[in-house]
This record gives sequence, C-alpha cells and structure tokens, in this order.
Amino acid sequence: MKTVDKQKKANISMNIKYLLEVEDKPRKKVCSDLGFKYTTFCDWVKGNTAPGYHILEKLGEYFNVEPWVFYEDVEVMKKERAKRLGKYAFGLSEGKLLDMEVIEKLNDEQIKELIVTGFRFRHRSLEEYVELSGKPLQASTEIEWGKHVGREVW
Repeated sequence: MKTVDKQKKANISMNIKYLLEVEDKPRKKVCSDLGFKYTTFCDWVKGNTAPGYHILEKLGEYFNVEPWVFYEDVEVMKKERAKRLGKYAFGLSEGKLLDMEVIEKLNDEQIKELIVTGFRFRHRSLEEYVELSGKPLQASTEIEWGKHVGREVW
C-alpha cells in the first residue's frame, strides 16, 4: 500500500472541505450517499489519512470533478470547477450566454459563480419551443370553469 505524503493529504483535505462548502453538503449526507464510514470520512477531511484513488473517483463523480484534482492545490480545484461550469456556455457575440436548461443541473453557489464571472442566462423564444416540440402551434381550447362564487382570482 502506497503512503501519501503530507502535502497531498493536506490538498485532499482542503479540496474536500472546499467541495463540502460550495455544495453545501454536510459530512453525514455525503457519507450516507456514498456509503462511507463517518469517522473515516472525517479523517480525510481533517487530513489525518487520505483515501485511495478509487474513493477519490467516487467523490469526484459525486461532486462532478476529476479525481486527480483532489491531489492539487485548492486553487486548481476552483479553476477546474469553473472550467466545468464554463462548458455550458455558448460562444455568442453578446457575451457568455447559458441556456436556461443548465440551471436545473447547478446549485445556487454555482449559479452565483457563473453570474459573477459574467455569464447570463438565455430564455428560448416561443418559436424555439414550437420548433423543439415538432408540433404546430395551436391555441388551447377554452375551458368552462363554472359560475363565479366570489373569492376566485381572475
């Protein structure tokens, strides 16, 4: 079994702490989601021990980062995450523009990061939604909801 030097342990620890913070994930949640023993995970977070590469792969998949980044300085982790977020961008002349579908895949902190770095979100036009559906635009049928009884908002 290979031993990990102190600097690598410290980097892994800092990167896990960083991801827990930006993803707003409690340690217990990560442990229950990934099947880790809580005390072992806490040792990784504190830098007392380091997980094996196969564990870093699980953590990387969970936090959507490459496993090798855990060995690097936390600044590398931040840049790697920003690069991964940037892959959603469209290279349009009016600036960094993201499709609204991306929002469903991001947490609040990631959305804030994108906005701060100059990204904007693009809404589709009605024509684009019609084209995507592959169906013609049709008016909906009028529905009779019954008599007004006094407290409805019309």
